Amino acid sequence: MLVWLGVVSLVTAATIAVPTVARADGTCGTSGGHTLCVTTVSTLSGHASITVTNSPNSGLVIATWIAGAPSQLIETFGPSPTTGDYSFVWPTEKYYDAAGTLRLQASSTRATGVDIAVTLSNGNTAGYQQSPHDWTSYLPGAWMETTDPTVLAVGDGPSNEAASNAVAARIAAVGPPLFLFLGDLYETGTFPEFLNHYGVSSLDAPRAGTLWGAVAGATQPTVGNHENLNKVAYMDYWHGRPLFTTFGFGGVLFLDMNSSASMSATSAQYQLVESAITDPTAPACIVAFWHKPAIISNSSVATAQRALWALLADDGGDLLLVGHQHHMVEFKPMDASFNTGTPGAHLVQLVSGAGGHSIAGVLKTPPGPRIAWAKGGTPGLVALTLDGAGGGGAANGISWQFQDVNGGALRSGSVAC
Repeated sequence: MLVWLGVVSLVTAATIAVPTVARADGTCGTSGGHTLCVTTVSTLSGHASITVTNSPNSGLVIATWIAGAPSQLIETFGPSPTTGDYSFVWPTEKYYDAAGTLRLQASSTRATGVDIAVTLSNGNTAGYQQSPHDWTSYLPGAWMETTDPTVLAVGDGPSNEAASNAVAARIAAVGPPLFLFLGDLYETGTFPEFLNHYGVSSLDAPRAGTLWGAVAGATQPTVGNHENLNKVAYMDYWHGRPLFTTFGFGGVLFLDMNSSASMSATSAQYQLVESAITDPTAPACIVAFWHKPAIISNSSVATAQRALWALLADDGGDLLLVGHQHHMVEFKPMDASFNTGTPGAHLVQLVSGAGGHSIAGVLKTPPGPRIAWAKGGTPGLVALTLDGAGGGGAANGISWQFQDVNGGALRSGSVAC
């Protein structure tokens, strides 16, 4: 279905003017101080190629589909490292058939639009063409190799920028049995952004996935605040995956939660976690992962997550993996009240948000009472080793290493379960 995403104000507004309208064989116009040229055919179906050039060849370009309420398609942050321009592929089968306007704008949705009239024709009169709802087929299986498995985790990357693509290439080169995507696909998690920024999914094209999608078959994602704006596209890309769930791998219980939804003591998420971690058959090692940190700095705690953090800290949680902050942080072990150095201080939060988009600098607050280590300005990820899980065993501890995109070690640590 078409999803209303609203109007996003990104930079200082340009003067509003009547959009340039053109035939579907291509047109050029001025928008936000840039010259945009868009070329495609008049009737679009399936994965349709939209050629877009931008002069000067830099800055933000926004594409919007207007057939009734406007539906933003994709924000492109710079020329593609592959094509050198702002072209994209539009999965038109994910939209209703309609005649409408494809609008391109530079810098802001308030800039003059360069418009082109197109018709979508996929036989979609009652709904869009959905992916199979077979997400359970892609949960990790048993690990029987003799070595302990390595799990990679990072978020805040997919944007088809050079740094983002370098992180994706590193993940694909390692080929982990399990990759935890910690959320945030840029900019609003639309169908075209999943296809062009996250990449062609290996769930849909085995051995032919691209970018982050190359390891989609080994990926367990969590919802970021960006794709939470378009949950329909998120769930479709991941073949009907729910917005929160649990699974096991290597004798570890993994808790995948949605930090954009309620985590209060009466929430469905809290109740699911409580049931899972207090089950008498629950394993020793418990790893939770979601997008927004429970604690942001030495002093700033996310009030909305206090109840769930306390539940984990009091009932066997060992590690929390998050993104959202675009750098890397290792927190000291903390108790249910976020205190360090107490008898109950055990739960460790790792921030792995250096996935390649808008990499942040160093923390404003340096390592102190709660922060053990922090690194800014460096794209990379965290690699976890499930200690003792080799040969079909159950992990008894988890080791981690923050790494740059070349696999260089930045920081190592561990926790006993």
